[in-house]
Amino acid sequence: MANAAEHHQTALVGTWTSIPDAPLEQKPDHPSEGLYRLKVNSDGTLTPVEVIKMKSPSWIVKSHDGRFAYTTNEENAGAVTALSVAKDGKVQVLNVVDSHGQQPTHATISPDGKFLFVANYSVAKGGAGVSVFPIHHDGKLGEQVQHFPFDHGTGAVKGRQDGGHAHSTTFTHDGKVLYAADLGGDKLHAYRYHADKAQPLEADSARDVNFTAGSGPRHMVFAPNGKHAYVTTEMAGELVVFTVKDDRLEPAAHIKLNSENSSAEYRSGGGIILSPNGKYIIAANRGSDNKLLVFKIEADGMPGKPVSYQVNGIEPRAFAFDGSGKYLYVTNVFTNNISLFHFNENSGELKAAGDAAKISTPTDIKFFN
Repeated sequence: MANAAEHHQTALVGTWTSIPDAPLEQKPDHPSEGLYRLKVNSDGTLTPVEVIKMKSPSWIVKSHDGRFAYTTNEENAGAVTALSVAKDGKVQVLNVVDSHGQQPTHATISPDGKFLFVANYSVAKGGAGVSVFPIHHDGKLGEQVQHFPFDHGTGAVKGRQDGGHAHSTTFTHDGKVLYAADLGGDKLHAYRYHADKAQPLEADSARDVNFTAGSGPRHMVFAPNGKHAYVTTEMAGELVVFTVKDDRLEPAAHIKLNSENSSAEYRSGGGIILSPNGKYIIAANRGSDNKLLVFKIEADGMPGKPVSYQVNGIEPRAFAFDGSGKYLYVTNVFTNNISLFHFNENSGELKAAGDAAKISTPTDIKFFN
């Protein structure tokens, strides 16, 4: 039986506020208006409470203490919005800063909570890179203190890799190195993190990781013990496994997210997370596949054979567990729905439980309180 505290969880759902011009997009009745706050019910369903109006808050980052949230506003004129989240779930906008790039699509907070690192994806050539913002004690963001442009793509996939595309920023287990995935450049850029400096990142090209041309690294996670890293590649449609030694990544395995169909429309690696108990990797494959894959992490850190599940929607852009760890939610951006799954932490099994909510073009979900 869920305890009372779990009944008071708040879900924040990020969206695109302009409807994508994509063949698989099912046009919603009304375009999204911004960031949605929803109440988490005891059965895992979500009840909308309010909308905080803003443009395309596509990715949400939760502060370590849960008092603040930061959204990347994925527009041509990229921005980042700082918000406070009260104990009762009420949300207030604190301030908005220029992301110094186009289409910011991901961000992460340093382990010490001092800085926010924003990945500007930029569909057009020239607006991609990583921007660094100080986080003040009141949760507000300061102006940008560092910027690393991602100008060069490998050109391996026409139209996707003509320039660089920063897709995510992820810290190593020990917090000493930040890796930024460059989908356009087929590379992970490495930066040493210096918490005591006003400009905290120092490029460390000796730790950069190059991928096979046309792979398109997207998102990554580290094993709970820090000894392995797992990266999804968007165009290759793979889970790439690395061993970690002295914060250096050595490739250990390439696992296809769809082993039955190797055509391009079935290769579209997406998000990746760990289960709350750290025993399972969950990754998405999109395109014509639209599945979640659950991998058990074996004793040697390698992923076991995956079990795949239909996501009950199209284009599962992001997914997250609620605070209880019993429910997994998937934001299906092209079908305007958030799928609900019951998760068995012992077996890693997912059990589909229909839609948790209907939201126009949902792109991310995070849980508070």
